[in-house]
Amino acid sequence: MSIKSFIPAAALLLASLVYSCQEEKFTEKGIPEVKTVGVTILDDGATFHGMILTDGGMKIKEHGFSWAPAGSKDPSELQYFYLGPLNGETSFSVTVNSAIEKDEDYVMRAFVATDAVTSYGNEVVFSGRGSKSPELESLTPASAQIGDTVVISGNYFSNNPGSCTVYFGNAEAAIISSTVDRLKVVVPYVVVPEVDVSVVVTGIMSSDKIRFNVLLPVITEIIPASAPSADTVVIKGNYFTGNLSGCSVFFGTNEARVLSVSGNEVRVVVPYTSQASAQVRVVTGGIPSGNMRDFTILKPVTLGIAPQSGTFGDIVNLYGNYLPLDTAFFRVYFNDAKAIVTDVSRTRLQVKVPTGNNISPAVVSIRYFSTYTYTDRFTLNQAFVDDVTPVLLEQWGPVVITGSNFNPDPQMMLVEIGGLESHILSCTANEIHANLPAGLLNGIHQVSVTTIAGSPVLWEGYLEFKSVWSRMADFPPSGRMAGAGFALDGKIYFGTGLQPYLQAMKDFWEYDPETNEWIRKNDFPTLITYATGLSVNNMGYFAMGKVNSMLYNSLVRYDPSSNTWQTLASNPGAASTMDSPGFAINDRLYIPAAGEMYEYNPATNYWTKKSYPAELGYLGGGAAFSINGKGYLGIGWVHDKGADVADFFEYDPLTDKWTRKASFPGALRDNATSFSLPNGKGYVGMGLAKPQLQYLTDIWEYDPVADTWTKTEDFPGTPRCGARAFVVGSAAYIVAGYGEIYEKDMWRFGPSE
Repeated sequence: MSIKSFIPAAALLLASLVYSCQEEKFTEKGIPEVKTVGVTILDDGATFHGMILTDGGMKIKEHGFSWAPAGSKDPSELQYFYLGPLNGETSFSVTVNSAIEKDEDYVMRAFVATDAVTSYGNEVVFSGRGSKSPELESLTPASAQIGDTVVISGNYFSNNPGSCTVYFGNAEAAIISSTVDRLKVVVPYVVVPEVDVSVVVTGIMSSDKIRFNVLLPVITEIIPASAPSADTVVIKGNYFTGNLSGCSVFFGTNEARVLSVSGNEVRVVVPYTSQASAQVRVVTGGIPSGNMRDFTILKPVTLGIAPQSGTFGDIVNLYGNYLPLDTAFFRVYFNDAKAIVTDVSRTRLQVKVPTGNNISPAVVSIRYFSTYTYTDRFTLNQAFVDDVTPVLLEQWGPVVITGSNFNPDPQMMLVEIGGLESHILSCTANEIHANLPAGLLNGIHQVSVTTIAGSPVLWEGYLEFKSVWSRMADFPPSGRMAGAGFALDGKIYFGTGLQPYLQAMKDFWEYDPETNEWIRKNDFPTLITYATGLSVNNMGYFAMGKVNSMLYNSLVRYDPSSNTWQTLASNPGAASTMDSPGFAINDRLYIPAAGEMYEYNPATNYWTKKSYPAELGYLGGGAAFSINGKGYLGIGWVHDKGADVADFFEYDPLTDKWTRKASFPGALRDNATSFSLPNGKGYVGMGLAKPQLQYLTDIWEYDPVADTWTKTEDFPGTPRCGARAFVVGSAAYIVAGYGEIYEKDMWRFGPSE
């Protein structure tokens, strides 16, 4: 029996069989006629019988049988046999031993075909009893790569690929073509080098299997067998498939960069990894290599450093072997300070001595992943101070220190003047700009620069400071305006007011001029701003003030010995919406506010109304102090006039009378800072000049004996208004205020020292 391969007429057979319900035409003149004689049912197949009734005067090119499950319209279920041309016979038959399932009903038809037409016989329905098991004879070739095409030869396959399934182990192969004795398939993806091939036809497994060798990618050699990360190595092998984009190489779990790939060679870059060794595998075309090779990753080895001493920013060379080339995978440290790498090679790393280190000698290390490779120690050259300018400072300000081997990072430097730490404004390797330190008093002071921790370098000369101003410790919280306070028993008390974003506060702090330190005390009982702070008999008092639109007439006393607050009799006068300046004379408090003034007697807890200068009207943000039993008031914003005034008055509590004094000669202003010192002089300065809206720094001294004003040394801080002044000993301490920002700095003013 000869079974011919599939020809185009099969499509016609399929259409006829699937749509057999359509009316057929066999009787047209010149058309061959064929009859389906019947079926002989076998236990392992069936024999089909047909007969040629007439050739229609045409040459029969093909004849045979087709069949499919009864009622099916699925083209993939069609089976067929081609028996070739007729050689004069009128009857023909064929035995089918495959693709017939037990108890399945089939429709079978005979057919003949010419060059022009195909004719079909009548339908015959039969029920199958089963088929023979597929038989495997050979597999050609016996070895191939995944994706290659191979041919399986045998018996009892099917002309319909849809009836067949081919397995390589457990992996199903794609069938390209199928006949009863030949299958052409594609080797599927498998991960083992040897598999058994089996065939299933209409659910019947082949009785035998054929052993097949899968030619998986295999690594035969890695050249070289050891190398540092970032080096290129060649992986030799066989059966590498795919292109560059379809090739992956792994050193352990780290994927390498593939440079090129061919059938027997892959070039890769050794990946950066902390591992000292790794197993290498190759994946090409999605197929992993059937084996892995061990590879040694040469780790960095540091041998030495040169030079072994220098200063910040110097270039230093680290020598060694197998040093990393990609700065993304390693760091160089001098102690804990990271150095900048400027150049790399396998035997040398070039780095800059970092400024973030101030410990010498420094341990230089290379951190490669989590591994450190240590080198020799590096010694930082000691700093040298050549000069300090100016050597005489008659006002608070910066000094310039010149020399060598300075650390350009101000955070890693320490400049001390008179044993106090200075704030470094800027720094280079040869020059430091630094402010005088907070708390520095008049006198001759030593200057030291520390670039190496624990090793200060002294300047051979001395700096002399002769100024009425000294910077002291800042107010600890954020900047503050509209605060209040008083001086008691050699200490200063200050708090409340507004911090940034107009947030009202009630915190309260104590400052000790002896230690130059602030300590927080008990908060004021409520939020308050713009209060008037005064003290008598070692007690402090807060009078008046406001929060938002709420005005206070309250009087609250602070006892520093018990750190407590007590509410006393309220001021019977009108509340003030602005700063209400006040003064203390002979253990009494005087609070001018809203165009009137009241005296408070702490002994009786009683308020008494006193006279008030009509010229000042409703005064806000004014200046006030007391000298030698007299009170002084003026220089502020008079609401009745809608303007700042220079008017200045003296109050005598014995006569309850006011006397006009010399007008203030400076720029008109309000919210100035005012105070008096034991030298018998009063002082007014800073503030806000209107309508220019200019914050000021000038300071004026008032002599009550001569009734004269004299300009003194300007306030050295930023221009501001609303700063508060407190007198301890012979000096005044000025803190906080507002000058475009909320200020927190404190300054000491000692003109008579």
